[in-house]
Amino acid sequence: MRESEFHKLQSIVWLQTGFLGDIVITTAAFRFVREHYPHIKQYLITTPIGAAALKGHSDLDKTLVFDKRAKSLCSEARRLKRELSALSLGAVWMLQTHKSFRSSFLCRLIGLPTVTYFETQCGFLATRRVFRVAVLHEAQRILLLLEALGVDRQEFQASRPFLEVYSQGAIESQVRAFASGKPLVAFAPGSVWGTKRWPSENYGALARILLKSCDANLLILGSKDEIPAAEIVEKMAVDLDGNVASDAKLSGQRVLNLAGKTNLDDLRAIFLQLNLLVSNDSSPLHYASAFRTPTLAIFGATVPALGFGPLAPRAAIAEIALDCRPCSAHGPQSCPLGHFRCMLDQSPGSVAERVFQLAPELVRRMD
Repeated sequence: MRESEFHKLQSIVWLQTGFLGDIVITTAAFRFVREHYPHIKQYLITTPIGAAALKGHSDLDKTLVFDKRAKSLCSEARRLKRELSALSLGAVWMLQTHKSFRSSFLCRLIGLPTVTYFETQCGFLATRRVFRVAVLHEAQRILLLLEALGVDRQEFQASRPFLEVYSQGAIESQVRAFASGKPLVAFAPGSVWGTKRWPSENYGALARILLKSCDANLLILGSKDEIPAAEIVEKMAVDLDGNVASDAKLSGQRVLNLAGKTNLDDLRAIFLQLNLLVSNDSSPLHYASAFRTPTLAIFGATVPALGFGPLAPRAAIAEIALDCRPCSAHGPQSCPLGHFRCMLDQSPGSVAERVFQLAPELVRRMD
């Protein structure tokens, strides 16, 4: 398809059924198409959590849910094919961002002309394929699918994830009242992958340093599964024995633990209020990129060169150089060599210095 033909394209059906962070990253592609080719309608096939995360997204004309856990692939493909047939798609291509064999078979069963990567499992089932360039960020690698349709990659080099604020009332008001006009720093100490998690005790020690050294208030974010990690951080931050402040109550008033208490709508209400996020290599850093929130990302088993680093205008990485990094694409649950130096050798003090270097005017030091 030549460039002139791309302008005649009427619809794109995106397929993204990966993790939450992957889904948020894909919003860079939606935004690019909407801004540069507004005549093209965009549809997304995604997971239930993806549909919830992108509820009301202005760059999408419709979101279709693929529940890969509850029903068979064939039955879901038939249902999705019916739903797509009911839409006025016109000249259409499906862009398969997720590289699993299940996604490849889903696209084939739906039957629309499809673009995916050469690296995709069973990618030969697609109509066209492109190379997934390793040196690019994942946001740009997703947009490479448009190259097969005639778009020059130079057009999308600056594309960034984009989410809109979804005001949820109670949580938004609670966070605003908690901030009380002071800088607001958020910690996201969790991750699905064990070797992506900087120890919760280190986050707790970092919290003590920040509470003693600056006047920012601290917000702790996490899912229900991450409540134990968040509780360790909270306890260390407000524990009088930690010498955080002369008054334990005063220290507690500066820490708000929201782990397990927020939904995906709440996150879209919170991130715009943050002055800084400190996060592992997990979905919160991609939320921060989507809201342009300054971000310090702590990397261990994985490395930013894999394509999943922060894209906020102001961002920094905390990491140490080791020959064994990266040990896998996602980061295993435990260190293959048993030492876990990639995280354990990063001290709270060194990470605190990165915070102060990144955001000296946002986190106002009192010493």
